[in-house]
Amino acid sequence: MSKLVYHGSPNGNIEIIKAQLGTHQKKCIYATDNKIIAMLFMNRGMGDLDTIKEYDDGLPILIERRQGVLEKIYNTSGYIYELDGNSFNHYDYLWEPEVISFEHSIKPIKKTYYDNILKTLNKEAENGNIKIYKYPNRPNYIPLDNSDLIDKYINFELNGIKGAVNTLLTIYPEFESIVTEKLNKKENKVK
Repeated sequence: MSKLVYHGSPNGNIEIIKAQLGTHQKKCIYATDNKIIAMLFMNRGMGDLDTIKEYDDGLPILIERRQGVLEKIYNTSGYIYELDGNSFNHYDYLWEPEVISFEHSIKPIKKTYYDNILKTLNKEAENGNIKIYKYPNRPNYIPLDNSDLIDKYINFELNGIKGAVNTLLTIYPEFESIVTEKLNKKENKVK
């Protein structure tokens, strides 16, 4: 692993970064060796319910799922923490630019403050370091109605992330009937 990795956060008071339970159900500390990717996690948004984060040949891609979300979650300040990368590794079940450490806690080496994440991301986009799609623009393989989230959140729920479906339906209540139907089919298969 590289010597330094980066951890983005909206919180500037972190003395020690502690392991948290990830979507893969393992306690770990997330980081990346790409500062722009770390910037994408410096907000208090709803994760992939707000945006799609992709990585294509070393280029970060940010896709706005709903109108105004980028302004809402990134028009604020944030922090990037530099960490010693020696205990971090990439695993097949992670997103390509992610690395994790199974250490219980890690003390950051350095903290950098960004007064406006959105302005910084837009500047990086102008320089060709990230591609940003503002709603309703998006790649053709992502449905405009965001229905790609349905199976993903049903699987989260079935794999132990309790409340995942309720969170999905809080943001996208229009999916309620299809989610209920799919969950009923899955439960009937188990019986």
